[in-house]
Amino acid sequence: MRANSTLFNQRLAAVVTGLRFDELIVIADAGLPVPAGVETLDLALTYGKPSVAEVLSVLVDELVINEVLVAEETARVNPTVTAAVEQLTEPAGITVRAVPHDDIEVLIRRAKLIVQTGETTPYGNVILSGGLDFFELGIAD
Repeated sequence: MRANSTLFNQRLAAVVTGLRFDELIVIADAGLPVPAGVETLDLALTYGKPSVAEVLSVLVDELVINEVLVAEETARVNPTVTAAVEQLTEPAGITVRAVPHDDIEVLIRRAKLIVQTGETTPYGNVILSGGLDFFELGIAD
């Protein structure tokens, strides 16, 4: 989490603050089946609100992100989410990696938190992998 947080949601702020390297936060569309035992934060208000892009926009500013993972199908099936992910991650120098949908299903089982949005478009799920900012902070040698 960054020093000057803008997060109002207490649970999301706590998870963001404690996220470690390679731990995962899933920003999920409204239809994602959540595996048993994985904590879910339901932010959905209505159709499309908040969108995956809206939540991603906030978390890109709040988190040190190692990489963003999306399903390979996302680029073909959901150009809106694809464009938003690229637009939000590129300026921050965050790598976006497309992986098989089956891998996404496995990865969500080890998520620290699934943030369920009101997104109702297919393949709208985005996985954020926690990074480190040792070098940015001048802590690492």
